[in-house]
Amino acid sequence: MTRWEDRELDLLGVADEVRRLLSRARRRWLTVLMLTIVATALLTWREANKARWYSSTVVLSASEGEQTENAVAHTSDKFQDYVYYAVFTDSALAVLLEKYEFRPDMQKRNFRLAVEMFRDLIDVDVYKNEFSTPRYEGYPARSARISISVRHTDPETALEIARDLGDLVIKRDAENRKERFEIKVKIARDAVSYAVSEIERLSSDLELARRGEESIPERAAEFHVKADGAEKGIVAALARYKEAQAEKRKLEFADAADKQSLELRYDRVEWGYAALKENRTLLLVRTALFSFFGLLPILALTVGAFDPRIYDERDVARLKLKPLGCVRRHNTSPQKA
Repeated sequence: MTRWEDRELDLLGVADEVRRLLSRARRRWLTVLMLTIVATALLTWREANKARWYSSTVVLSASEGEQTENAVAHTSDKFQDYVYYAVFTDSALAVLLEKYEFRPDMQKRNFRLAVEMFRDLIDVDVYKNEFSTPRYEGYPARSARISISVRHTDPETALEIARDLGDLVIKRDAENRKERFEIKVKIARDAVSYAVSEIERLSSDLELARRGEESIPERAAEFHVKADGAEKGIVAALARYKEAQAEKRKLEFADAADKQSLELRYDRVEWGYAALKENRTLLLVRTALFSFFGLLPILALTVGAFDPRIYDERDVARLKLKPLGCVRRHNTSPQKA
């Protein structure tokens, strides 16, 4: 029984078959050339109309102050979600859509979809994240690097958008820190006001208890207990007042830098650069040359394989027929006398 491997062509057989197909293709050289030119033109036209995407990246640092109160761990996903969703909100991105005229046709039809398409061009990555572990007392402040990449068909526009997004993170972070600081000041002031009110109330209770102890002897013991409790309450309230007053003064007299020192802070690290724009003419010439010389042998083999005409005895043998001979072409032109 003959195995299928024995019926297959070996390397020499394959080479001979390729030579046979190329020999047949030479009889149809005009067809091969036209097909190659058409295929090359189509590939070059496709390359000419294909959108070229360029990417630009800016890098920010997220660092904590020396006096950070809540030194807990922050995962990379937490930083990414904050930048991607809390900072790059729909309203914030809408401003950039209008500024850079991104898909105005889509904005009119489906603004929400246009925003999502714009967001898909943005990548946020966190690396060198020292916040992955908690910070203990005496340890240096931690930091992380956050890269923001933007893809666009124009390299200069990609860089401008990336820088605008970086500025948006810094601006939004400054606003958040300012709001948090103002809330802390308000809480400290409220704590001072509450402590003052409590001291005044306890002082009034103490005064009433002393008067009752003197004016109503039969209830002197009762008023003495109330006076003693009021005195102890005043001592505790004074301690809370001093603590709240100290915190209030520290916040009120802090300068602009110190006011932000207890929170995370975002700053510029690398402000990016525009990618080099490809030479479109050189790209199209290179595409045309590679396409032409790459497709030429492939199409030649294809034409040779599908050409139905028989040219020599090898083509007859491919039909499983045994050639009996060959009729050669003779020169039938009239001879000169």
